[in-house]
Amino acid sequence: MGWEFAAILGGALVVSLLLGLWQQGRYARSVNALVLKHRGPGLLLVTGRGLGKLKGTIVMLVIDDAADEVVAAGTLRGSTVFATAKDAPGLLGPVATLAGRAADKQTGKAIDMALNQLKATRARVHENKVITPARPAGRVTRKVQR
Repeated sequence: MGWEFAAILGGALVVSLLLGLWQQGRYARSVNALVLKHRGPGLLLVTGRGLGKLKGTIVMLVIDDAADEVVAAGTLRGSTVFATAKDAPGLLGPVATLAGRAADKQTGKAIDMALNQLKATRARVHENKVITPARPAGRVTRKVQR
């Protein structure tokens, strides 16, 4: 039992790597589909992940920033790489009551992570807005030609 163990171990590692890449590709396709379906000004996409001992949940939320409302939601639930993304109509509605609409513990953790990402995204968006100060009243500026 010399090279056989190494070959089996190497094969298992390659299969694990390929299944992980396949799962990541499915997740990326579901996020891209959500973005293509719901894109426009004022819409933000946030995701969150809730891990458990045997299975976990990933939540994808499209939020209308002006209305502070979830306009589209999807979840990726399961314990294997064969988990599929599904629409989550129970998560649609106001952002303020979103945490109370979680179906289970892992979904609640995922929603909390997504809401933290939403706060950070909103802070980044407001930080990038350049506000030019108004000119003080009564002050005249002259251009001097030289």
